[in-house]
Amino acid sequence: MANEREEYSVGQLAALTGVSVRTLHHYDAIDLLKPAHVAANGYRIYGRPETFRLQEILFYRDIGMPLAEIKEVLDGPADAVVRLTVHLDRLCREAGHTAQVIETLNATIAHLKGERGMTTDELYKPFTEEQQTANEAWLVETYGETMADQIATSKHAIKKLPQGMEGALEELKTIEQDLVAAYEDGTTETSDTLHTLLERHRHFVATMWGQPCSAEGFSGLADMYLSHPDFVARYEKLSLKFSVWLTAAMKAHAKHLGFEA
Repeated sequence: MANEREEYSVGQLAALTGVSVRTLHHYDAIDLLKPAHVAANGYRIYGRPETFRLQEILFYRDIGMPLAEIKEVLDGPADAVVRLTVHLDRLCREAGHTAQVIETLNATIAHLKGERGMTTDELYKPFTEEQQTANEAWLVETYGETMADQIATSKHAIKKLPQGMEGALEELKTIEQDLVAAYEDGTTETSDTLHTLLERHRHFVATMWGQPCSAEGFSGLADMYLSHPDFVARYEKLSLKFSVWLTAAMKAHAKHLGFEA
């Protein structure tokens, strides 16, 4: 509970927020969170603005942002309302992704328990327009504004596909079914058969991108597959632990093509 003057010693602020005194001292030392003033007895005293700043620091720490970057953000030109609105928007998008993953996992568990089968619509749900929009926002946020240009190029290429998006998804379905079969058959990453399958996948990606997919780009795509919850959930629907295997296989294929990470 706030005191009447809303001033806190470092110990009181630590007790209120759960942040250790040692951490608060460190934040002071690196100029991330300075006290409002220092009392005659040498105690650091924090006021209302400092408690709000600490709240923001904790928000950003929760998403794994380094302290140096947090300081840059807080000391930047944007005011607190703008910063918090951006943070809220990010959390809302993540919540949407999390809800999708929960729905996917529930459907997968039901499928594995034999309670119901998986429909094609469910399997390819991440390709709906709504999810694609969310994925595009995630890509731009994660990889920077240059990704927006690449997305635009990809959209233009997809519009020119003679078979349309439905035909492209059918082709992807065939490629993925063959990859799952290779995975479940225990095909090794060095197998010529697997390299042939992954070349089909890489050429499909290039078609969808509207530009060549280099070995480095293919390896980067593998990293993205494993870092985005929607992709992980989708590949786990195809076969248990397939997402990890596919990522390793794609990176091994990129190395086979000459890319060294």
